[in-house]
Amino acid sequence: MSDSPVMDTAGSAGSTPAPDGPVAQPPHHDQPGLGERLGYSLGDLASNLTWTTVSSYLLFFYTDVAVIAAATAGTLMLVARVLDAVFDPSIGMLLDRTRTRFGRARPFLMFGAPVLAVLTVLTFVTPGSGGSADIVWAYVTFILVGLAYSAVNVPYGSLMPMMTRDSGMRMKLSAFRFFGASIGLIVVSTATTPLVDALGGGNQRRGFLLTVTLYAIVGLILFWTVAATAKERVPSAAPAEVEAPMRTALRATLTNGPWVALFVQTLLMFARLGVITGGAIYYALTVVGNPSAISLILLAYSLSALAGSVATPPVLKRLGHRNGIIAGLVASIVLTVLLVLFRHTMPAFLAVFFLSGVVGGFGFVAAPALVSDTVEYQEYRTRQRNEGLLYSGYSFATKVGTALGGAMLAWGLGVIGYRADAHGGHIANGVLWLYLGLPVVLAVLQIVALGFYRLEKRLPEITAELEARHADDGI
Repeated sequence: MSDSPVMDTAGSAGSTPAPDGPVAQPPHHDQPGLGERLGYSLGDLASNLTWTTVSSYLLFFYTDVAVIAAATAGTLMLVARVLDAVFDPSIGMLLDRTRTRFGRARPFLMFGAPVLAVLTVLTFVTPGSGGSADIVWAYVTFILVGLAYSAVNVPYGSLMPMMTRDSGMRMKLSAFRFFGASIGLIVVSTATTPLVDALGGGNQRRGFLLTVTLYAIVGLILFWTVAATAKERVPSAAPAEVEAPMRTALRATLTNGPWVALFVQTLLMFARLGVITGGAIYYALTVVGNPSAISLILLAYSLSALAGSVATPPVLKRLGHRNGIIAGLVASIVLTVLLVLFRHTMPAFLAVFFLSGVVGGFGFVAAPALVSDTVEYQEYRTRQRNEGLLYSGYSFATKVGTALGGAMLAWGLGVIGYRADAHGGHIANGVLWLYLGLPVVLAVLQIVALGFYRLEKRLPEITAELEARHADDGI
């Protein structure tokens, strides 16, 4: 009988799992050292130098530099994002069947990163005809850069459970990774526009080309550094020729209760992110009445992510992974409600907003490590690790969740009758409750989803069993 997300407790028949909380990890040898952890963090820095630049600036490039109609550009980006998300599981399954002298995940970084760098640059190039050629070029390059990003980022995320079986060490790796992501986010948020102006000398077309080329080269070097420093210690559960068929692997994943719980909470978590980042401009324009507040709000959120990468590991070590994330979400809900009182006092608003971002972001830091834990459970149940497939599902949830958050925000703006030429009165009040209310609702739903994640206490037992199996099999 298959496990369900509600009944799954990661235990064997007849066992009674202990309550979730801090877990003593079994000893492990040859763990990733500080240099390897720092090297691993560079992958998310590279990812943000490329994909965050695409996500944040490409629409503006299409509409104001390539002179593509906004509606056409919006449709283009939606179609490409859907294709990109659907492509992720294919990359995951390919990764699970990859065996080379360089390892399983590292070859994707070594040989996929140059392709991603070139396509990132080409995405910010346009034929300049102002007609259908620009639109065709935009479709082809944006779809291809999304596929190339998946071909590099899914293996990068899947590398974590290959580096160590220790759940505590994976949480440290996840924190290092999120630290790198935060640095990348801050760099892209603060440096891109000045670089475009400085390198372009007033020519935005040239400025974007040179800036993105710089980011792409640095990102390529960083991905290669990850490939050079990361060590794949954990053996595959089975050789490629005896991997489970695709249908069997998918069924095992969809009946992996802890993974399903994490998938749902990740979807909700990134929907919340989409509302917070996408709604900042509307909040600044209508509630604050000051366009300069946009950068202040986004910078405060970026800094909260950076602080969260440092604060998360000790908090979750003390409270337990699931309970720590839930406690942070509860605190974030309270702080978000309090923001209503400070909506007209920007310094106080930013301070409380920053704290809400720190505690509400524990899940962002921890999620890759928790997905890695579900890899151990997958092998425990099925003797197939499926690192690529499980992580690709997480990647799928991040992309769809972000798009869902943006859609919810847009639907809400439609309900309140938002107009670009009318920012006062009921419009400002509507935006206020959308910007603060939607994240609260989504955080509550996250807590519900996390209630079904019941794996943490059994991890030491599962890890010991897997190590014993591998010893018996001579792996």
